[in-house]
Amino acid sequence: MSIVQIMQHYHHRLGISYLTAGESGPAIVFLHGWGAFKELWWSALRDLGRDYRCFAIDMPGHGESRIGRADQIERIAVLIADFCHDLGLSTIILVGHSMGGSVAVEMTLHYPHLVQRLALIDAAVDAYRMPAYTRIYLLPHLGWPTFRLTQAIGRAFRPLGQRIPHEHGGGWIRPWLRRASYLATFDPEGLYRILRSLFATRADERLQQIRVPTLVMTGQFDSLAPPAHARRLAQVIPGARYVMIPVSLHNPMDERPRAFTCALRAFLAETDS
Repeated sequence: MSIVQIMQHYHHRLGISYLTAGESGPAIVFLHGWGAFKELWWSALRDLGRDYRCFAIDMPGHGESRIGRADQIERIAVLIADFCHDLGLSTIILVGHSMGGSVAVEMTLHYPHLVQRLALIDAAVDAYRMPAYTRIYLLPHLGWPTFRLTQAIGRAFRPLGQRIPHEHGGGWIRPWLRRASYLATFDPEGLYRILRSLFATRADERLQQIRVPTLVMTGQFDSLAPPAHARRLAQVIPGARYVMIPVSLHNPMDERPRAFTCALRAFLAETDS
């Protein structure tokens, strides 16, 4: 079996850096979470690229994607929809992780003709319902210094994090080191504005308007968007399927890549049939 090639691209008009994998099949667009990066989906691209055309985007203010005016969840949703239009993607399977899940919900509600199927992974949808400690970076006087300290820790670990390959096999420690080393390089001002918007964005009863097949996936030990938070989403979104990935924290695609792709493939096969 030939290895799926992963290619890096840059959309100059929109200022978006992205990865592609696969040459045929339905289109899947992957949206990572706050402080993350497009390479988080590397193993999923390698696997799913055999049967789908995959696009993994660096969200605005992350990686090599410029933030511009896209510093709010709704504006990011418009930007990603423009990206899909420019690339000729008339219908997509949309996979959103954490903050990317909030963006994915806004896209599904505002562009129902575009989103054919939806997968929410440890999604920070209605983030105000998540545990109080997830808002520590937004606390007056304490939040900003704490966030900058987090980035400083990431810079300290960056020499180690840069040595970890994208296909590292999963686990907890190596994925954390890699993520911390990436977070250290991002512009803190832009990330801070996006974080404020994330906790201000509310879907609430609008979730009941989602009419596409939906998968809600959570890590068994996720403390940021806990399983109870995911179960609520699955209960509110009509017909949503709920899946828990065992022995995973907040990033199942990175911590349990095989289990993640198996669960996503099962959902896609079920909705295909």
